[in-house]
Amino acid sequence: MRSVEETPAPPAAAVTGSRLLPSPEALTDSVITAGIKASMLADPLLRGADVSVNTTQGVVNLTGSVVSQEQAAIASSHAQRQDGVMRVDDHLSVNFR
Repeated sequence: MRSVEETPAPPAAAVTGSRLLPSPEALTDSVITAGIKASMLADPLLRGADVSVNTTQGVVNLTGSVVSQEQAAIASSHAQRQDGVMRVDDHLSVNFR
């Protein structure tokens, strides 16, 4: 008698009926990203900054431009303070005005 191996669902999604649901990790990453974006938008010290936030498995990537090194540090600080963040990779460029 041969056994049939089951192929596990991909870790990024679970299939329910005809719907594809994000994994708990993806939900966590999106919650982390949303929290960082919200805190940055509320910070008047980041006016003039154009920062994109992307989170994958708790690793936050900051890309875009800021007007000073201080803004880059502030943006990184917002990311580091968010629950669930494992590491922050800062790829911000400083564009002096």
